[in-house]
Amino acid sequence: MKNFKEFYNILKNSEGQNQILKVKGEEKKIRAMIRLTTKNYLPQNDEYIKMIFEDGSFLLVLKNDEELYYANNLIGKIEEISDEMIGKEEFLNYKGKKYKLGNKNDYQFVLKLIMGTPYDIEGECRFSDYFPIDGTKEFLSLGWLCYNGVRADINPKFIDHSEVEIAQK
Repeated sequence: MKNFKEFYNILKNSEGQNQILKVKGEEKKIRAMIRLTTKNYLPQNDEYIKMIFEDGSFLLVLKNDEELYYANNLIGKIEEISDEMIGKEEFLNYKGKKYKLGNKNDYQFVLKLIMGTPYDIEGECRFSDYFPIDGTKEFLSLGWLCYNGVRADINPKFIDHSEVEIAQK
């Protein structure tokens, strides 16, 4: 990708189109895509796009930070982290890494469903974000979907702009 803002706007305005992205050299067809914001992002007028690919992997595109985060799969519920720990514990351990609470008790709002159905991708949810105290640039987002109360935990990792491009519009 050469221009992040242009890339973001193409995604944002791709309703009704079949988009295919190349992520790390592999073509991925988008199953669902949604524009989101949160109560903590709203003061900065920030938003982000989340997309889920046909293979179950997903990509987060953060508009104001101009950053991309990718994971091979949606986790669902991280069993070793209980509901009671989320947003209350300052530090959590996951897969041998220590994470620190950095975004407590946030709420995700849907700005627009771009592609797919509301059942294909998470919409409104309550969550808290944890960031590693050292190591790779990534985060744990732990929370619950509002429509059914099911946990929707994710652990995406930073991916460089050069590793993502639009393959087909």
